[in-house]
Amino acid sequence: MFMNKSYNYLYELCYKYQQDKFYVGEIPNSILLKAQKRFSLLADDKIRAFLDTTILGAGKNGIYFTDNGIRWRSLGSKAGNIEWEDFANVDSISVHNNVEVYFDGEKKFLLGGGSNYPAELFIELMLCIRDYLREQSIASLLKEHPLLLYTVTNEIKNTCTLFEKYEEAFEVNNDLIVGSHISKVTSNKLKEHFNLSPENDIIAYLSTFPFKKLDGIVISQEGIYFKETFVSLYYPWYTFRDLPILLSSEELIIGKNNVFHLTHCKMDNSEVLLFLRNLQQVVTTIHNDYVSSLKHS
Repeated sequence: MFMNKSYNYLYELCYKYQQDKFYVGEIPNSILLKAQKRFSLLADDKIRAFLDTTILGAGKNGIYFTDNGIRWRSLGSKAGNIEWEDFANVDSISVHNNVEVYFDGEKKFLLGGGSNYPAELFIELMLCIRDYLREQSIASLLKEHPLLLYTVTNEIKNTCTLFEKYEEAFEVNNDLIVGSHISKVTSNKLKEHFNLSPENDIIAYLSTFPFKKLDGIVISQEGIYFKETFVSLYYPWYTFRDLPILLSSEELIIGKNNVFHLTHCKMDNSEVLLFLRNLQQVVTTIHNDYVSSLKHS
């Protein structure tokens, strides 16, 4: 019932505050290759998330969240860091001029320079981590929990199939394709485009921008991906189950005000929202059933 993976509360917090170029868990190798050299990471610095603050997303500057603390590098500056023990004692966290991050009145690093991550949201994330450290502990923040295999019952695939309108002979579809209707070639292209690991199987794919072919929503074994120009988001199932999702005109508002466009989507916008809400309901049921089984075992 478990995957050979785990998660902790630091992961969960970062996923909830995800925006484009704030990578959680799945950080591109092209970025990770620069981490050790440019950010002076320690040998035991297990990376959990990275906020890229470069203009072109090259990963040369930004903020790493690791098991030991926060590591950063800004344009024209040397690498800096703060351990979780010290961060828990920071009283004042502020952003000046919308880019300069201060801890207790001392300038630490730049949030801007290439990042569009909202300053208010960054402060909120920092305060959430700090307050958790104060109320709980570093050990609790980093405690590993086994990852539930939500797809073992096929309920997620069955939900996708309910919304699929696929008639190959008559070329009728709503751009949602499930299971065997996804060709091997398309699957490989999607994995590359969405940066999926080879073992993370694709269950379904909803194209939301047919002119670009590969932009849209991927439902995978491990979670759900949203991708279009300037938006790239991934939520594992354990985070997606209670993720805020709203429909505003022809846009989805996902998580912390991430805007995902449905203007060119063949599936009716309200049906897309219903589809996602059904997936959330299924994942929540699977999760609750498992928690209940543990209580009675």
